[in-house]
Amino acid sequence: MKIKYNYIISLLLLADLFVGQEVLAQDKTDESLKQLVRAAIEYAPKIKEQQQMITIGDYRTKIQESALKPQIQSEIGVVRIDPVAKASFAFGSTTTNLQFQPNMNYNANIGANYVLYDWGKQNINIEKSKLETELSRTGVEGLKNIYAYQVANLYYGIVYTQKAIEVQKEQLKLVADNGKIISDRLKQGDALDYDQVSIQVRYKNAETRLSDLQSQLERQYIYLSSLIGKDAHGTISPNADFNLGLTALSVEEALNQAQTSNTDLKTLKDRDLIAEREVKIAKMGSAPYIAANASLGLKNGYLPRINGEVPPISEDFKFGSTVGLKLTIPVYSGNKTAHQTEVARLNREMLKYTAEVTNQNLKRDLEAAQNDYNAAKNKLDLSERNVFQAQYALKLANARFKNGVITNVEIEASQTALRETQLTQLQYQYQMAIAQLELNRLTGIKFW
Repeated sequence: MKIKYNYIISLLLLADLFVGQEVLAQDKTDESLKQLVRAAIEYAPKIKEQQQMITIGDYRTKIQESALKPQIQSEIGVVRIDPVAKASFAFGSTTTNLQFQPNMNYNANIGANYVLYDWGKQNINIEKSKLETELSRTGVEGLKNIYAYQVANLYYGIVYTQKAIEVQKEQLKLVADNGKIISDRLKQGDALDYDQVSIQVRYKNAETRLSDLQSQLERQYIYLSSLIGKDAHGTISPNADFNLGLTALSVEEALNQAQTSNTDLKTLKDRDLIAEREVKIAKMGSAPYIAANASLGLKNGYLPRINGEVPPISEDFKFGSTVGLKLTIPVYSGNKTAHQTEVARLNREMLKYTAEVTNQNLKRDLEAAQNDYNAAKNKLDLSERNVFQAQYALKLANARFKNGVITNVEIEASQTALRETQLTQLQYQYQMAIAQLELNRLTGIKFW
């Protein structure tokens, strides 16, 4: 019965692999993984923080757009001037003092200023502001991508550890069953005390390994819980497999797709577009602009003061207006515009080199991940035969052990070989999943 159970365990492990390959072809990701990723993205305070930058960017664009509209302001003020200029006129024996400006000057007006034409400078500033907001959006998507793949790595680590625990529990059961057989033989005089002590040591070692795996699993759940903002225990089924659920791409295909979906490359493209606008803005630093201005207001001082006499308010206060058109032409700024243009140009050129370096590193990392995937796949194919052989060897060993043909040491070797081949198979499945995950991350694939 033990042999049959071990055989079923091995078949289930292989079935996990075959089902995983079918899922990979059908582009179906485990829904529990998607839910965990969405929960992490929804909870992450860092993402919420960066999303505020998008809102701020929208308002910055509105501020830039407001410069295209008339700027209207009102002013109310009073100014006292001492002394003011006076003129004295002598008419015979009489002297008349004439004061053209009052000491107390009252003014209330409303004025407007409107840039009629600036050769497109402000429109470029608006474009730059919108591109900066788009860069913030790309940054948020990049953060979501980081959180998603962190969750996925933990997810597959938990899947591996859960399966490894099941294998270790089966090993513990086999050791316990052998301990019962040796105990019975010891009573009959067919075994030595050494055999019983040896099997007890093996059982304790197996218990320790199981405890280590359970501790590792708990640690992984703690990390996952911190990402999703709630207890993650029970969110991953013990029957979950190792598949991301996406069709594998070649390095060339992945590199081509990454040009539009990889967030690092998209960030560089956004920054290049911003740098392009900065070059244009710098070049237009010496461009002229035409502005119209007008004002309407009420002020005093229209009538002069004769011998200090203040005229009536109705006569002294008058409404007045001004309308003007102004062309402003920068003439010289110490080559400031030329230097700013050169800095902007060099910054954009630097971004091109940065993009080249990023693409080189991306190609290298894709090739490395593809190599890891292929190596793990080849090893997994070889491990399938090893599992069946280990199963068959243990079947023979159990039969011979019950008949007293082989010793406890030999049956222990067969059991250990089976456990090691099962764990090795799990490791190769896990390595394939992690390599596929890395390929998808570098490509920029959104699987959630």
